[in-house]
Amino acid sequence: MNTKKISLVGVFSAVALAVMFIEFPIFPAASFLKYDPSDIVALLVAIPYGISSGFTVIVIKDILYYLIKSGDIVGILMNIIAGFSFVFFAAKFWNKNRILAGSLATIVTTILMVAINAVVVPFYFKAPFSLYLKFLPWIIAFNLIKFGIDFVAVIPLTKYLDKVFRLD
Repeated sequence: MNTKKISLVGVFSAVALAVMFIEFPIFPAASFLKYDPSDIVALLVAIPYGISSGFTVIVIKDILYYLIKSGDIVGILMNIIAGFSFVFFAAKFWNKNRILAGSLATIVTTILMVAINAVVVPFYFKAPFSLYLKFLPWIIAFNLIKFGIDFVAVIPLTKYLDKVFRLD
């Protein structure tokens, strides 16, 4: 990484951490599923500077969030996995077809999080698998909405950042 890239990753990590505190549940019935816009920031770095830069932003903001507020290592690890999946697929295919990239990233990340929740919910909550099945519609809807919003938000932001920073 060159100095400019390291500086931008640091600045964007700080911004991602700040916006991570803007969190709220989308569905009151599944209030443990909280939306925050921080993956938008990671994707904004990954598109011009590479997937590894986006991953770095995700790891930094999630570790700092864990230390400052969360204390929930399982939730943070799930957030990292979801962020990696979303950023990887969206950034990988962004220049080929933005709609396909965002759709693929949203769908793949949703499927991944459904699978991970199938393991985590019974163990983390020490609950029967039936609890996971009860929350399954909420988990699917939450991930589709969260990553759909993130993808849609990135489109105009990349156009703005292209002009400001000449990233492309």
